[in-house]
Amino acid sequence: MGCGGGKKPAKSADDEVSTDTDKDNAPTTDMPAPGSSDDSTASAAKHGANACTGFEMDLMSALNQSACEVPNAKPDQKSKDTKDSLAVTASADSARVAPGGHADILVTFANKGSSPLVLDFTIDPTPRFDVEVYNAKTNKRVDPPAGNPPKPPPNAPAKEAATASTARITLAANGKATVHVPWDATRMRWAPEKYKGTPLEMGYPRAAAGPLPKGKYSVRVLTPLTNVFEGIDKEVSGPKTVIEVQ
Repeated sequence: MGCGGGKKPAKSADDEVSTDTDKDNAPTTDMPAPGSSDDSTASAAKHGANACTGFEMDLMSALNQSACEVPNAKPDQKSKDTKDSLAVTASADSARVAPGGHADILVTFANKGSSPLVLDFTIDPTPRFDVEVYNAKTNKRVDPPAGNPPKPPPNAPAKEAATASTARITLAANGKATVHVPWDATRMRWAPEKYKGTPLEMGYPRAAAGPLPKGKYSVRVLTPLTNVFEGIDKEVSGPKTVIEVQ
């Protein structure tokens, strides 16, 4: 399961008219490379408050702004260590739901520092927030459909992977960016009927297939945060929260 923003709207004729404000909001060639240390203060001061910079930001809205796109990191670019400057957390609007019930998970990216913080996110072609569900006791994943994905339906169109890009936001000192990720307490099945309309990057489509059994579950949100240093457990970009199905 996942949550992604809608596709970016096509530019209108008015968008093509250049103004001083547009120039201030657009990315420039002197922006620091994704993941670089020469980032926040100079960038925030130069570009000012706009859709990509703020104290309390709607993350999904910002990531869908073409003005927030920047060049992708170079292959040899070192990841940024955000241990002392960034806290990424997940919390559900309800700690308990009924089997098959719904919860919204609030993911928060908080700047713990006293200076602006630059964060990069992968867009391919939209920002994706995928959800994984684990049994809280056994740590065994419980949401994938049984067996391997089936073959594509007969006469299904060939799919091509989208070119990934990078969106950048700047969090003000002690600021935060948030996004709500929906989750349903259900098992999943393979859904070939959705194959045609599902982007290749999202994998083989899935659909609900009955409620999860009662119990406690660790729900992880895999965010598109990139260019940060973290371990194999994705402790920075993949925050978790516990939800009880009862």
